[in-house]
Amino acid sequence: MPIAIYRKYRPQTFAEVVGQNHIKTTIQSELENGKIAHAYLFSGPRGLGKTTMARLLAKAVNCLNRQPGQSEPCNTCEACKEVVENRSIDMIEIDAASHTGVENVRDNIINSSRFTPTSRKFKVFILDEVHMLSPGAFNALLKTLEEPPAHVIFILATTEIHKVPETIISRCQHFDFRKVTTAEIIGRLSQIAGKEGLKIDQPVLENIAYFSEGCLRDGESLLGQILSLGEKEITMEQAELVLPRMQFDLALELIEYLNRRDGVAAIELINNLAAEGINLERFSGNLIEALRKMLLLKISPPLGQFGRGLNKDLEKKISQLAEQTAIDFLIKAVEVLIRRRQELKFAEIVQLPLELAVLEIIAEENYDEDKTPPGKPRLAAEKKIIKSGESDNLSITPNKEAPKLTGALVGGGTPPFAKGGEEKPKKTLGQVSLTLPQVKGKWPEVMVCLKKYNQSLAATLNISQPSQIDENGILEICFRHKFHQQRINDLKNKQILEKVLAEIFGQRLSVKTAVMPPSGNKIEVQALAETQAESPIADILQIFGGRVVE
Repeated sequence: MPIAIYRKYRPQTFAEVVGQNHIKTTIQSELENGKIAHAYLFSGPRGLGKTTMARLLAKAVNCLNRQPGQSEPCNTCEACKEVVENRSIDMIEIDAASHTGVENVRDNIINSSRFTPTSRKFKVFILDEVHMLSPGAFNALLKTLEEPPAHVIFILATTEIHKVPETIISRCQHFDFRKVTTAEIIGRLSQIAGKEGLKIDQPVLENIAYFSEGCLRDGESLLGQILSLGEKEITMEQAELVLPRMQFDLALELIEYLNRRDGVAAIELINNLAAEGINLERFSGNLIEALRKMLLLKISPPLGQFGRGLNKDLEKKISQLAEQTAIDFLIKAVEVLIRRRQELKFAEIVQLPLELAVLEIIAEENYDEDKTPPGKPRLAAEKKIIKSGESDNLSITPNKEAPKLTGALVGGGTPPFAKGGEEKPKKTLGQVSLTLPQVKGKWPEVMVCLKKYNQSLAATLNISQPSQIDENGILEICFRHKFHQQRINDLKNKQILEKVLAEIFGQRLSVKTAVMPPSGNKIEVQALAETQAESPIADILQIFGGRVVE
Protein backbone atom coordinates (compact mmCIF):
# COMPACT_ATOMS: atom_id res chain seq x y z
CA MET A 1 0.00 0.00 0.00
CA PRO A 2 1.52 3.37 -1.00
CA ILE A 3 2.39 5.75 1.83
CA ALA A 4 1.01 9.30 1.85
CA ILE A 5 3.56 11.96 0.91
CA TYR A 6 3.36 13.74 4.26
CA ARG A 7 4.10 10.44 6.05
CA LYS A 8 6.74 9.27 3.60
CA TYR A 9 8.71 12.50 3.97
CA ARG A 10 8.02 13.16 7.65
CA PRO A 11 11.11 14.97 9.06
CA GLN A 12 13.45 12.61 10.91
CA THR A 13 15.75 15.33 12.28
CA PHE A 14 15.20 18.80 13.66
CA ALA A 15 17.06 20.26 10.67
CA GLU A 16 14.40 18.86 8.30
CA VAL A 17 11.52 20.59 10.11
CA VAL A 18 10.28 23.51 8.00
CA GLY A 19 9.85 26.76 9.92
CA GLN A 20 9.25 26.80 13.71
CA ASN A 21 12.82 27.97 14.35
CA HIS A 22 11.79 29.54 17.65
CA ILE A 23 10.75 26.09 18.91
CA LYS A 24 13.60 24.08 17.40
CA THR A 25 16.24 26.38 18.90
CA THR A 26 14.84 26.07 22.43
CA ILE A 27 14.32 22.31 22.38
CA GLN A 28 17.69 21.60 20.79
CA SER A 29 19.37 23.80 23.41
CA GLU A 30 17.68 21.82 26.20
CA LEU A 31 18.82 18.54 24.63
CA GLU A 32 22.40 19.77 24.27
CA ASN A 33 22.55 20.94 27.90
CA GLY A 34 20.68 17.94 29.31
CA LYS A 35 17.95 20.14 30.82
CA ILE A 36 14.84 18.34 29.56
CA ALA A 37 11.50 19.50 30.99
CA HIS A 38 9.04 16.99 32.38
CA ALA A 39 6.07 18.32 30.33
CA TYR A 40 5.67 20.14 27.01
CA LEU A 41 2.57 21.65 25.39
CA PHE A 42 2.54 22.19 21.61
CA SER A 43 -0.33 24.32 20.24
CA GLY A 44 -1.21 25.83 16.87
CA PRO A 45 -3.21 25.21 13.67
CA ARG A 46 -3.27 21.83 11.96
CA GLY A 47 -0.50 20.56 9.73
CA LEU A 48 2.41 22.53 11.20
CA GLY A 49 4.42 19.65 12.73
CA LYS A 50 3.28 19.38 16.36
CA THR A 51 3.19 15.57 16.37
CA THR A 52 6.37 15.43 14.30
CA MET A 53 8.20 17.62 16.81
CA ALA A 54 6.89 15.46 19.67
CA ARG A 55 8.23 12.28 18.02
CA LEU A 56 11.58 13.92 17.30
CA LEU A 57 11.88 14.90 20.96
CA ALA A 58 10.90 11.39 22.08
CA LYS A 59 13.46 9.90 19.69
CA ALA A 60 16.23 12.31 20.71
CA VAL A 61 15.92 11.75 24.49
CA ASN A 62 16.26 7.98 24.07
CA CYS A 63 18.81 7.95 21.21
CA LEU A 64 21.64 5.57 22.15
CA ASN A 65 24.29 7.33 20.03
CA ARG A 66 23.54 10.95 20.89
CA GLN A 67 26.47 12.46 22.76
CA PRO A 68 26.42 15.34 25.32
CA GLY A 69 26.28 18.67 23.52
CA GLN A 70 24.35 17.12 20.60
CA SER A 71 20.63 17.39 19.88
CA GLU A 72 19.96 15.47 16.67
CA PRO A 73 18.95 11.79 16.90
CA CYS A 74 21.18 9.38 14.96
CA ASN A 75 18.29 7.48 13.28
CA THR A 76 20.50 4.37 13.15
CA CYS A 77 20.38 2.95 16.67
CA GLU A 78 17.70 0.51 17.77
CA ALA A 79 15.91 3.12 19.90
CA CYS A 80 15.58 5.52 16.95
CA LYS A 81 14.42 2.75 14.61
CA GLU A 82 11.71 1.73 17.08
CA VAL A 83 10.27 5.26 17.01
CA VAL A 84 10.53 5.57 13.23
CA GLU A 85 8.79 2.21 12.74
CA ASN A 86 6.13 2.93 15.42
CA ARG A 87 7.06 -0.11 17.54
CA SER A 88 8.57 1.62 20.55
CA ILE A 89 7.15 0.34 23.84
CA ASP A 90 8.45 3.35 25.75
CA MET A 91 6.84 5.95 23.46
CA ILE A 92 3.11 5.83 24.17
CA GLU A 93 1.05 7.91 21.72
CA ILE A 94 -2.56 8.43 22.81
CA ASP A 95 -5.36 10.03 20.81
CA ALA A 96 -7.17 12.06 23.47
CA ALA A 97 -10.16 12.50 21.15
CA SER A 98 -11.01 8.78 21.52
CA HIS A 99 -9.80 8.44 25.13
CA THR A 100 -11.62 11.30 26.82
CA GLY A 101 -12.75 9.70 30.07
CA VAL A 102 -11.23 9.49 33.53
CA GLU A 103 -10.84 5.70 33.29
CA ASN A 104 -8.70 5.95 30.16
CA VAL A 105 -6.40 8.54 31.76
CA ARG A 106 -6.09 6.44 34.93
CA ASP A 107 -5.38 3.16 33.12
CA ASN A 108 -3.33 4.36 30.14
CA ILE A 109 -1.33 7.18 31.74
CA ILE A 110 -1.37 7.36 35.52
CA ASN A 111 -0.94 3.64 36.25
CA SER A 112 1.45 3.11 33.33
CA SER A 113 3.67 6.02 34.35
CA ARG A 114 4.48 4.34 37.68
CA PHE A 115 6.49 1.62 35.94
CA THR A 116 10.01 2.27 34.70
CA PRO A 117 10.76 2.19 30.96
CA THR A 118 11.11 -1.25 29.46
CA SER A 119 14.48 -0.76 27.78
CA ARG A 120 15.10 2.98 27.35
CA LYS A 121 15.98 5.91 29.58
CA PHE A 122 12.63 7.73 29.40
CA LYS A 123 9.00 6.74 28.99
CA VAL A 124 7.41 9.40 26.77
CA PHE A 125 3.63 10.01 26.65
CA ILE A 126 2.35 11.91 23.59
CA LEU A 127 -1.26 13.08 24.00
CA ASP A 128 -2.62 14.33 20.70
CA GLU A 129 -5.69 16.63 20.62
CA VAL A 130 -5.45 16.93 24.39
CA HIS A 131 -8.21 19.56 24.49
CA MET A 132 -10.73 16.74 23.93
CA LEU A 133 -10.21 15.33 27.43
CA SER A 134 -13.13 15.73 29.81
CA PRO A 135 -12.85 18.03 32.86
CA GLY A 136 -12.63 14.96 35.08
CA ALA A 137 -9.82 13.50 32.95
CA PHE A 138 -7.89 16.76 33.18
CA ASN A 139 -8.26 16.77 36.95
CA ALA A 140 -7.07 13.16 37.14
CA LEU A 141 -4.03 13.99 34.99
CA LEU A 142 -3.15 17.14 36.91
CA LYS A 143 -1.28 15.67 39.88
CA THR A 144 0.78 13.27 37.76
CA LEU A 145 1.57 16.04 35.29
CA GLU A 146 2.72 18.33 38.10
CA GLU A 147 5.02 15.83 39.80
CA PRO A 148 5.70 12.95 37.39
CA PRO A 149 8.29 10.22 38.07
CA ALA A 150 11.81 11.14 36.95
CA HIS A 151 11.67 8.71 34.03
CA VAL A 152 8.45 10.18 32.48
CA ILE A 153 8.07 12.98 29.91
CA PHE A 154 4.66 14.30 28.83
CA ILE A 155 4.16 15.95 25.45
CA LEU A 156 0.67 17.42 24.89
CA ALA A 157 -0.50 18.65 21.46
CA THR A 158 -3.63 20.65 20.65
CA THR A 159 -5.17 22.77 17.92
CA GLU A 160 -7.49 24.55 20.40
CA ILE A 161 -5.39 25.86 23.24
CA HIS A 162 -8.30 27.89 24.65
CA LYS A 163 -10.00 24.62 25.67
CA VAL A 164 -7.06 23.47 27.77
CA PRO A 165 -7.37 24.43 31.48
CA GLU A 166 -4.93 27.02 32.76
CA THR A 167 -3.88 24.58 35.49
CA ILE A 168 -2.55 22.23 32.79
CA ILE A 169 -0.90 24.98 30.74
CA SER A 170 0.94 26.38 33.78
CA ARG A 171 2.60 23.02 34.43
CA CYS A 172 4.04 22.67 30.90
CA GLN A 173 6.56 24.39 28.71
CA HIS A 174 4.19 25.94 26.16
CA PHE A 175 5.29 26.32 22.53
CA ASP A 176 3.00 27.98 19.97
CA PHE A 177 3.48 26.77 16.37
CA ARG A 178 3.17 29.39 13.62
CA LYS A 179 1.99 29.06 10.05
CA VAL A 180 4.69 28.34 7.47
CA THR A 181 5.52 31.05 4.94
CA THR A 182 4.73 30.63 1.25
CA ALA A 183 8.43 30.60 0.33
CA GLU A 184 9.15 27.81 2.85
CA ILE A 185 6.25 25.71 1.57
CA ILE A 186 7.37 26.12 -2.06
CA GLY A 187 10.93 25.17 -1.09
CA ARG A 188 9.77 22.03 0.73
CA LEU A 189 7.48 20.96 -2.14
CA SER A 190 10.27 21.48 -4.67
CA GLN A 191 12.54 19.29 -2.56
CA ILE A 192 9.96 16.49 -2.39
CA ALA A 193 9.22 16.74 -6.13
CA GLY A 194 12.95 16.40 -6.84
CA LYS A 195 13.17 13.24 -4.71
CA GLU A 196 10.18 11.82 -6.60
CA GLY A 197 11.80 12.62 -9.96
CA LEU A 198 8.97 14.98 -10.86
CA LYS A 199 9.23 18.29 -12.70
CA ILE A 200 6.58 20.84 -11.69
CA ASP A 201 6.07 24.29 -13.14
CA GLN A 202 6.66 27.11 -10.66
CA PRO A 203 3.07 28.49 -10.94
CA VAL A 204 1.76 25.07 -9.87
CA LEU A 205 3.89 25.15 -6.72
CA GLU A 206 2.73 28.72 -6.02
CA ASN A 207 -0.90 27.63 -6.32
CA ILE A 208 -0.37 24.67 -4.01
CA ALA A 209 1.23 26.99 -1.46
CA TYR A 210 -1.70 29.39 -1.80
CA PHE A 211 -4.35 26.72 -1.18
CA SER A 212 -2.42 25.20 1.74
CA GLU A 213 -2.92 28.50 3.67
CA GLY A 214 0.31 28.16 5.62
CA CYS A 215 -0.26 24.49 6.61
CA LEU A 216 2.58 22.39 5.24
CA ARG A 217 0.76 19.06 5.57
CA ASP A 218 -2.09 20.38 3.39
CA GLY A 219 0.44 21.38 0.74
CA GLU A 220 2.09 17.95 0.85
CA SER A 221 -1.32 16.27 0.55
CA LEU A 222 -2.15 18.34 -2.56
CA LEU A 223 1.25 17.46 -4.01
CA GLY A 224 0.46 13.79 -3.38
CA GLN A 225 -2.77 14.12 -5.37
CA ILE A 226 -0.83 15.64 -8.26
CA LEU A 227 1.70 12.80 -8.12
CA SER A 228 -1.17 10.35 -8.53
CA LEU A 229 -1.65 11.68 -12.08
CA GLY A 230 1.40 9.62 -13.00
CA GLU A 231 3.03 12.35 -15.09
CA LYS A 232 6.71 13.24 -14.94
CA GLU A 233 6.09 16.87 -15.87
CA ILE A 234 3.18 18.75 -14.34
CA THR A 235 1.86 21.91 -15.99
CA MET A 236 -0.82 24.26 -14.72
CA GLU A 237 -3.40 22.73 -17.07
CA GLN A 238 -2.79 19.26 -15.63
CA ALA A 239 -2.66 20.51 -12.04
CA GLU A 240 -6.11 22.10 -12.38
CA LEU A 241 -7.52 18.56 -12.57
CA VAL A 242 -6.62 18.29 -8.88
CA LEU A 243 -6.31 21.82 -7.52
CA PRO A 244 -9.38 23.97 -6.93
CA ARG A 245 -9.56 26.51 -9.71
CA MET A 246 -8.33 29.96 -8.75
CA GLN A 247 -10.63 32.74 -9.91
CA PHE A 248 -8.35 35.69 -9.26
CA ASP A 249 -8.07 36.44 -12.98
CA LEU A 250 -11.88 36.59 -13.21
CA ALA A 251 -12.07 38.59 -9.97
CA LEU A 252 -9.67 41.18 -11.40
CA GLU A 253 -11.72 41.29 -14.61
CA LEU A 254 -14.84 42.08 -12.56
CA ILE A 255 -12.97 44.80 -10.65
CA GLU A 256 -12.00 46.39 -13.98
CA TYR A 257 -15.67 46.44 -15.03
CA LEU A 258 -16.66 48.05 -11.73
CA ASN A 259 -13.89 50.60 -12.15
CA ARG A 260 -15.29 51.54 -15.57
CA ARG A 261 -18.89 51.61 -14.30
CA ASP A 262 -19.66 48.86 -16.80
CA GLY A 263 -22.43 47.16 -14.86
CA VAL A 264 -23.72 45.23 -17.88
CA ALA A 265 -20.38 43.48 -18.43
CA ALA A 266 -20.02 42.83 -14.68
CA ILE A 267 -23.45 41.20 -14.41
CA GLU A 268 -22.84 39.18 -17.58
CA LEU A 269 -19.60 37.85 -16.08
CA ILE A 270 -21.35 36.84 -12.85
CA ASN A 271 -24.09 35.00 -14.76
CA ASN A 272 -21.55 33.24 -16.96
CA LEU A 273 -19.75 32.03 -13.83
CA ALA A 274 -23.04 30.74 -12.39
CA ALA A 275 -23.86 28.97 -15.68
CA GLU A 276 -20.46 27.24 -15.62
CA GLY A 277 -21.15 25.93 -12.13
CA ILE A 278 -18.39 27.94 -10.47
CA ASN A 279 -18.79 28.30 -6.71
CA LEU A 280 -19.80 31.96 -6.35
CA GLU A 281 -19.10 31.97 -2.62
CA ARG A 282 -15.48 30.98 -3.28
CA PHE A 283 -15.34 33.48 -6.15
CA SER A 284 -16.57 36.28 -3.89
CA GLY A 285 -13.88 35.28 -1.38
CA ASN A 286 -11.23 35.67 -4.10
CA LEU A 287 -12.80 39.00 -5.05
CA ILE A 288 -12.67 40.30 -1.46
CA GLU A 289 -9.10 39.09 -1.08
CA ALA A 290 -8.02 40.87 -4.29
CA LEU A 291 -9.70 44.10 -3.14
CA ARG A 292 -8.04 43.80 0.27
CA LYS A 293 -4.64 43.40 -1.34
CA MET A 294 -5.32 46.48 -3.50
CA LEU A 295 -6.36 48.39 -0.38
CA LEU A 296 -3.13 47.46 1.41
CA LEU A 297 -1.07 48.49 -1.62
CA LYS A 298 -3.01 51.76 -1.82
CA ILE A 299 -2.27 52.60 1.81
CA SER A 300 1.41 51.69 1.48
CA PRO A 301 3.11 49.31 -1.01
CA PRO A 302 5.06 47.43 1.72
CA LEU A 303 1.73 46.42 3.31
CA GLY A 304 1.06 44.22 0.28
CA GLN A 305 3.17 41.48 1.90
CA PHE A 306 0.36 40.86 4.39
CA GLY A 307 -1.92 39.60 1.63
CA ARG A 308 -1.75 35.94 0.64
CA GLY A 309 0.95 35.25 -1.93
CA LEU A 310 -0.08 34.98 -5.59
CA ASN A 311 1.88 34.31 -8.75
CA LYS A 312 3.89 37.15 -10.26
CA ASP A 313 1.46 37.92 -13.11
CA LEU A 314 -1.49 38.36 -10.74
CA GLU A 315 0.60 40.42 -8.30
CA LYS A 316 1.60 42.76 -11.14
CA LYS A 317 -1.98 43.15 -12.35
CA ILE A 318 -3.25 43.86 -8.83
CA SER A 319 -0.58 46.55 -8.40
CA GLN A 320 -1.59 48.24 -11.65
CA LEU A 321 -5.29 48.19 -10.69
CA ALA A 322 -4.49 49.60 -7.25
CA GLU A 323 -2.76 52.61 -8.83
CA GLN A 324 -5.87 53.38 -10.91
CA THR A 325 -8.42 52.93 -8.13
CA ALA A 326 -9.52 55.30 -5.38
CA ILE A 327 -9.30 54.12 -1.79
CA ASP A 328 -12.96 55.14 -1.16
CA PHE A 329 -14.07 52.71 -3.85
CA LEU A 330 -12.02 49.87 -2.37
CA ILE A 331 -13.42 50.42 1.13
CA LYS A 332 -16.99 50.56 -0.16
CA ALA A 333 -16.56 47.51 -2.42
CA VAL A 334 -15.14 45.38 0.40
CA GLU A 335 -17.92 46.38 2.81
CA VAL A 336 -20.66 45.65 0.26
CA LEU A 337 -19.21 42.29 -0.80
CA ILE A 338 -18.68 41.08 2.77
CA ARG A 339 -22.32 41.82 3.53
CA ARG A 340 -23.67 40.34 0.30
CA ARG A 341 -21.50 37.23 0.56
CA GLN A 342 -23.47 36.14 3.62
CA GLU A 343 -26.62 36.09 1.48
CA LEU A 344 -25.15 33.67 -1.08
CA LYS A 345 -25.73 30.70 1.24
CA PHE A 346 -29.49 31.23 1.33
CA ALA A 347 -30.27 32.91 -2.02
CA GLU A 348 -32.80 31.10 -4.23
CA ILE A 349 -31.20 32.77 -7.26
CA VAL A 350 -27.57 32.12 -6.46
CA GLN A 351 -26.09 35.00 -8.48
CA LEU A 352 -28.60 37.63 -7.28
CA PRO A 353 -26.61 38.82 -4.19
CA LEU A 354 -23.55 39.48 -6.36
CA GLU A 355 -25.67 41.29 -8.97
CA LEU A 356 -27.06 43.53 -6.24
CA ALA A 357 -23.53 44.07 -4.94
CA VAL A 358 -22.47 45.30 -8.40
CA LEU A 359 -25.34 47.81 -8.52
CA GLU A 360 -24.60 48.99 -4.99
CA ILE A 361 -20.88 49.43 -5.63
CA ILE A 362 -21.25 51.49 -8.80
CA ALA A 363 -23.97 53.67 -7.25
CA GLU A 364 -22.81 57.06 -5.92
CA GLU A 365 -22.60 58.20 -2.35
CA ASN A 366 -24.12 61.62 -1.61
CA TYR A 367 -21.00 63.78 -1.61
CA ASP A 368 -21.16 67.53 -1.26
CA GLU A 369 -19.13 68.64 -4.28
CA ASP A 370 -18.27 72.01 -2.76
CA LYS A 371 -16.61 70.26 0.19
CA THR A 372 -14.75 67.60 -1.79
CA PRO A 373 -10.99 68.22 -1.58
CA PRO A 374 -9.42 69.15 -4.93
CA GLY A 375 -8.11 66.16 -6.84
CA LYS A 376 -9.97 63.63 -4.69
CA PRO A 377 -11.70 61.02 -6.90
CA ARG A 378 -15.44 60.98 -6.43
CA LEU A 379 -17.69 57.96 -6.60
CA ALA A 380 -19.36 57.39 -9.91
CA ALA A 381 -23.07 57.41 -10.56
CA GLU A 382 -25.88 59.15 -8.69
CA LYS A 383 -28.21 56.96 -6.72
CA LYS A 384 -31.73 57.32 -8.07
CA ILE A 385 -33.38 54.42 -6.26
CA ILE A 386 -36.09 55.59 -3.86
CA LYS A 387 -39.09 53.96 -2.32
CA SER A 388 -42.38 54.87 -4.01
CA GLY A 389 -45.52 55.44 -1.93
CA GLU A 390 -46.29 52.97 0.84
CA SER A 391 -45.15 49.91 -1.16
CA ASP A 392 -41.86 48.06 -0.75
CA ASN A 393 -41.08 48.18 -4.46
CA LEU A 394 -38.13 50.22 -5.71
CA SER A 395 -38.58 52.66 -8.54
CA ILE A 396 -36.10 54.64 -10.58
CA THR A 397 -36.96 58.31 -10.81
CA PRO A 398 -35.71 59.83 -14.07
CA ASN A 399 -33.95 63.16 -14.03
CA LYS A 400 -32.90 64.94 -17.18
CA GLU A 401 -30.05 66.86 -15.62
CA ALA A 402 -28.50 64.08 -13.50
CA PRO A 403 -26.95 60.79 -14.65
CA LYS A 404 -29.25 57.82 -14.16
CA LEU A 405 -28.26 54.54 -12.53
CA THR A 406 -29.26 52.72 -15.69
CA GLY A 407 -26.90 54.95 -17.61
CA ALA A 408 -24.07 53.72 -15.40
CA LEU A 409 -24.71 50.15 -16.48
CA VAL A 410 -23.96 50.58 -20.16
CA GLY A 411 -20.24 51.24 -19.68
CA GLY A 412 -18.12 53.76 -21.49
CA GLY A 413 -17.33 57.22 -20.20
CA THR A 414 -14.51 58.24 -17.92
CA PRO A 415 -13.64 55.73 -15.18
CA PRO A 416 -14.96 57.31 -11.97
CA PHE A 417 -12.15 55.99 -9.84
CA ALA A 418 -9.27 56.84 -12.15
CA LYS A 419 -7.02 59.75 -11.41
CA GLY A 420 -7.76 62.94 -13.27
CA GLY A 421 -11.35 61.99 -14.14
CA GLU A 422 -13.61 64.63 -15.66
CA GLU A 423 -15.88 66.58 -13.40
CA LYS A 424 -19.32 65.03 -13.20
CA PRO A 425 -22.53 67.05 -13.75
CA LYS A 426 -23.85 68.63 -10.61
CA LYS A 427 -26.92 67.04 -9.07
CA THR A 428 -30.08 69.03 -9.65
CA LEU A 429 -33.43 68.11 -8.12
CA GLY A 430 -35.46 70.75 -9.95
CA GLN A 431 -36.51 74.27 -8.94
CA VAL A 432 -38.46 74.55 -5.67
CA SER A 433 -40.33 77.51 -4.29
CA LEU A 434 -40.09 76.66 -0.59
CA THR A 435 -38.54 79.07 1.90
CA LEU A 436 -36.87 78.29 5.19
CA PRO A 437 -39.75 79.75 7.31
CA GLN A 438 -42.20 77.54 5.39
CA VAL A 439 -40.12 74.46 6.13
CA LYS A 440 -39.81 75.37 9.83
CA GLY A 441 -43.56 76.00 10.00
CA LYS A 442 -44.33 72.45 8.90
CA TRP A 443 -41.43 70.81 10.76
CA PRO A 444 -43.76 69.47 13.54
CA GLU A 445 -45.84 67.77 10.81
CA VAL A 446 -42.65 66.16 9.51
CA MET A 447 -41.97 64.75 12.99
CA VAL A 448 -45.49 63.33 13.29
CA CYS A 449 -45.35 61.72 9.85
CA LEU A 450 -41.84 60.36 10.48
CA LYS A 451 -43.05 58.52 13.59
CA LYS A 452 -45.16 56.26 11.34
CA TYR A 453 -42.00 54.93 9.77
CA ASN A 454 -39.39 55.17 12.53
CA GLN A 455 -40.02 56.63 16.00
CA SER A 456 -36.34 56.54 16.93
CA LEU A 457 -35.48 58.52 13.81
CA ALA A 458 -38.17 61.07 14.68
CA ALA A 459 -36.64 61.49 18.16
CA THR A 460 -33.27 62.21 16.55
CA LEU A 461 -34.79 64.86 14.28
CA ASN A 462 -36.53 66.46 17.27
CA ILE A 463 -33.22 67.80 18.50
CA SER A 464 -32.29 69.33 15.16
CA GLN A 465 -33.56 72.18 13.03
CA PRO A 466 -33.59 73.15 9.35
CA SER A 467 -30.89 75.75 8.76
CA GLN A 468 -31.26 76.60 5.05
CA ILE A 469 -32.84 75.53 1.75
CA ASP A 470 -31.73 76.50 -1.73
CA GLU A 471 -33.60 76.78 -5.03
CA ASN A 472 -32.42 73.31 -6.09
CA GLY A 473 -34.32 71.70 -3.23
CA ILE A 474 -31.33 70.88 -1.03
CA LEU A 475 -32.42 71.18 2.60
CA GLU A 476 -29.69 71.55 5.21
CA ILE A 477 -30.45 70.24 8.71
CA CYS A 478 -28.27 71.37 11.62
CA PHE A 479 -27.35 69.09 14.58
CA ARG A 480 -25.64 69.74 17.88
CA HIS A 481 -23.74 66.44 17.89
CA LYS A 482 -21.93 64.48 15.18
CA PHE A 483 -23.51 61.22 16.34
CA HIS A 484 -26.98 62.44 15.34
CA GLN A 485 -25.65 63.71 12.01
CA GLN A 486 -24.11 60.32 11.21
CA ARG A 487 -27.37 58.57 12.03
CA ILE A 488 -29.32 60.71 9.56
CA ASN A 489 -26.58 60.26 6.95
CA ASP A 490 -27.25 56.52 6.94
CA LEU A 491 -28.63 55.76 3.47
CA LYS A 492 -31.76 53.97 4.71
CA ASN A 493 -32.62 56.72 7.23
CA LYS A 494 -32.01 59.48 4.68
CA GLN A 495 -34.33 57.79 2.16
CA ILE A 496 -37.11 57.56 4.77
CA LEU A 497 -36.70 61.24 5.69
CA GLU A 498 -36.69 62.41 2.05
CA LYS A 499 -39.81 60.33 1.40
CA VAL A 500 -41.59 62.02 4.36
CA LEU A 501 -40.49 65.47 3.16
CA ALA A 502 -41.95 64.72 -0.28
CA GLU A 503 -45.26 63.74 1.34
CA ILE A 504 -45.47 66.88 3.51
CA PHE A 505 -44.26 69.51 1.03
CA GLY A 506 -45.38 67.90 -2.23
CA GLN A 507 -41.90 68.50 -3.66
CA ARG A 508 -38.84 66.31 -3.81
CA LEU A 509 -36.14 67.55 -1.42
CA SER A 510 -32.60 66.31 -0.85
CA VAL A 511 -31.25 66.29 2.71
CA LYS A 512 -27.81 67.65 3.61
CA THR A 513 -26.58 67.65 7.21
CA ALA A 514 -24.26 69.89 9.19
CA VAL A 515 -22.97 70.05 12.76
CA MET A 516 -23.29 73.28 14.72
CA PRO A 517 -19.88 74.50 15.96
CA PRO A 518 -19.37 74.58 19.77
CA SER A 519 -19.49 78.37 19.74
CA GLY A 520 -22.72 78.36 17.75
CA ASN A 521 -24.96 81.33 17.22
CA LYS A 522 -27.08 82.02 20.29
CA ILE A 523 -30.16 82.31 18.12
CA GLU A 524 -29.57 78.82 16.72
CA VAL A 525 -29.02 77.40 20.20
CA GLN A 526 -32.21 79.03 21.40
CA ALA A 527 -34.08 77.62 18.41
CA LEU A 528 -32.83 74.13 19.22
CA ALA A 529 -33.88 74.60 22.85
CA GLU A 530 -37.38 75.60 21.73
CA THR A 531 -37.54 72.55 19.47
CA GLN A 532 -36.57 70.33 22.41
CA ALA A 533 -39.19 71.97 24.59
CA GLU A 534 -41.91 70.94 22.12
CA SER A 535 -40.66 67.35 21.96
CA PRO A 536 -41.68 64.36 24.15
CA ILE A 537 -38.36 64.82 25.98
CA ALA A 538 -39.85 67.86 27.77
CA ASP A 539 -42.67 65.70 29.18
CA ILE A 540 -40.18 63.11 30.44
CA LEU A 541 -38.07 65.82 32.08
CA GLN A 542 -41.12 67.26 33.79
CA ILE A 543 -42.26 63.87 35.16
CA PHE A 544 -38.85 62.89 36.54
CA GLY A 545 -37.63 66.37 37.45
CA GLY A 546 -34.59 66.16 35.20
CA ARG A 547 -32.79 68.51 32.87
CA VAL A 548 -30.85 68.24 29.62
CA VAL A 549 -27.09 68.28 30.08
CA GLU A 550 -25.15 69.63 27.08
